[in-house]
Parts: sequence; structure tokens; C-alpha cells
Amino acid sequence: MQTKSVITPCGEIVGKVTDYGAVFRGVRYARAERFAKPVVVTRYDGVQDATEQGVCCPQMRAFWNEEHRFYYKEFRKGMSFTYDEDCLILDIHQPADAHDAPVILFIHGGSFTGGSINEMQFDGSAYTRRGVIYVAVNYRLNVFGFFADGEHSRGSLGIYDQAAAIEWVRRNISAFGGDPEKIMLMGQSAGAMSVQTLICSEQLKGCIKGAIMLSGGGKRGALLPLSKPDTRYWKKVMKAAGASSFEEFRTMPAEKVWTAWKTKNLVGKALQTKPVIDGDLIADKSYDTQVPAVIGTVTKDLLPPVLNHMARAFARRQKKRGVPCFVFSFRRLLPPDGASFHSCDLWYALGSLGRSSRPFTDADRALSDEMVDRFAAFAASGDPNTAKAGGWKPYSAPSDIKVFN
Repeated sequence: MQTKSVITPCGEIVGKVTDYGAVFRGVRYARAERFAKPVVVTRYDGVQDATEQGVCCPQMRAFWNEEHRFYYKEFRKGMSFTYDEDCLILDIHQPADAHDAPVILFIHGGSFTGGSINEMQFDGSAYTRRGVIYVAVNYRLNVFGFFADGEHSRGSLGIYDQAAAIEWVRRNISAFGGDPEKIMLMGQSAGAMSVQTLICSEQLKGCIKGAIMLSGGGKRGALLPLSKPDTRYWKKVMKAAGASSFEEFRTMPAEKVWTAWKTKNLVGKALQTKPVIDGDLIADKSYDTQVPAVIGTVTKDLLPPVLNHMARAFARRQKKRGVPCFVFSFRRLLPPDGASFHSCDLWYALGSLGRSSRPFTDADRALSDEMVDRFAAFAASGDPNTAKAGGWKPYSAPSDIKVFN
């Protein structure tokens, strides 16, 4: 294995040399105690070994068998993962000879309850080959990332983790040849909702230059973000775990904490594991932002009419504010079965078709190349049009929607 060393303000980080440059995996960006806000890392104790994949947050597949599930078969079959609450790590894909390169910071989805950056679809090398530094972030999920009893935590800890990752990248990405003033966020599903939350936060104003939201961004509804912490619900979870106090709950084994959240009060679980207005990072339900954006949905997405309405309402709002917003509709049917489903666009948008078991064709690869080219151009300039592929206008009417098929 050939390695590469980078000296950052935090210290030395060693990664692997690749055919496109180098990759640094499992790089720590913050630390956090259970149910506490993250603290951004400013100094490593010794050399940071970033040659192997890091851990991800405990979630269902850490404790229960998931081999019967669709997304396991699509994105994770045959893979192995390690889990730990101490999961605030990121991967950095660095182009060769990078200098003041634009940066895409990717936030994975998974209903705020699952997912991790080392699943098959999250390969960022397609962007790195186009001169973009690609960073992917793990953050706390489910009960560990969204506990909000109002007394010990006002919630949204997973969103605070993402904000901490942005801060770490701004402080350190120059060492990798990146431009800290050209950071674009990209996310899908709950990751898109996270991206929108971050670009609408006054705390991050001026830190983010663009956003791409896949199947999740758009006009905010009544349930996102939650208006306030739900003390009653989280006390029920603590009681279900057998804890007589918050301190006992805070120190219980992770599996016991997760199982209590997962198996008790199922309606509350679905409603409460979401970002919460805390008056700090998330001040209100406003979705106003000056950040240029790309936003889109899939033909057979989750609740397609709802997601389409969210995306177009957001774009109309941005038009009134004079902020460019480019809208797309992903209509490609995947081989061999003509499939379309929530998250299917990730293979194309991330240029990772080669990691899939599906028999993708030259036409699929050409479509993926166009999407990656456009999104890389957007990261560099704020315009998703290229010399090879133009004609995409900021949204003003339905006729401006770019169709990927």
C-alpha cells in the first residue's frame, strides 16, 4: 500500500494513494459525549491513520439481521461495518495536484436513523477525477443523534455534528488543496433535509456556497423541524430502557438504549427522531436562504407528489428572493427490471454505477457522466451547465425542470 501524508492544522493525517489522487478515511472531525453537542477537533494526539474505513453510528443493522431488506440487497450486500457512538468521522477524496479546488461535502440519508458513508453507492471518486474534493460525513443517528428531552438536550445533535464537520473542513481543507470558500453541501433524503436545515441557519451564513438536495429538500412542512423538544416522549423511552434517571440512561450500553428507542412507542419514534427548533443552530421553520441550489426528485420516489411539491415550492420561493435554484426530475428506469425507487438516483448522481451489481448500459453511464459533470460544474461555479451539456435554466416555470432519463 502506497501512502500519502498531509500536514493539517490538526496534525499529520496519512491516507492511501489512489489512481485519482488519494483518499483519507475515518478522519476524526469532532468528539462528543452521549447526548452532548460535538466539540470540533483542533489537535490530534500523534499521527492520524486514515488508511482504513472508520466506524458508523449504531443502528438497526448493528443489532438485527437486515438481509431480507431491499436496501441491504441494493446497497450493502456482502459488506461489513463497524459501529460505535464515537463515530464523528469523515472521508476525504483528494484529486492529484489539487489547488484551491471546490469541495463537495456529502451528507447521507436514512430517515435520520440509519446509513453510513461507506455503503457501495457513496463512492466520491467520480467527482475527484473532475478536480473536486469530495468529503463524506458520518454523524450520530436515531436516539444517539436526536434525543431531545428539553432538559439535558434540546435535540438535533446529528445536525450539530454536520455543522461541526463543516467547521473542521473550513479549517483544514486547504491542506488537501481545497478552497474553504467553495464548500458545497450535497445530500439525499434525510441528508437533503439536513442540507436545507444547514443552509437556512444563521450560524452558517456565508460558510456554504451551494447546495444539491436529492429527494428531501424543499418547502418545510409542519413536522420538520419539530417545534420543540418532547420531554414526555423521551421520558417514556428512558423508562422503557429501565433507567431511573437520565444519568443512568446516559451510561447504559448502546444496544439497550437503542432497543428501548426502537421497540417502544413506535408512533413517537417515527415522529420524534428529527431535527428540533432549539433557538440556536435551528432558529425557526423558515426555509429562506441566499445559497444557490439544485433540487430534484425521482419518478417513483417516496410520496412523489409531496416531494415534487416541496421542491417546486422551494424553487418558487427562491425565485422571488432572486436566488438561483435549478430543479430536476430523475426519470431513468434502472436495468434489468425497469426499477425506480427512492435513492436509485444515487448510483448516477455519485458516478458509482461500477460498484453496483445491476447490468448498467452505456446509456446509463452517459447519463451518470452528465449528472456528475453538471454537479461538479455547479460546485465550481454555481452553474450546472457545461460546454457539453447546457440549457438548464434557474427555475421559473415547470418547463425549466431538467429531465434526467
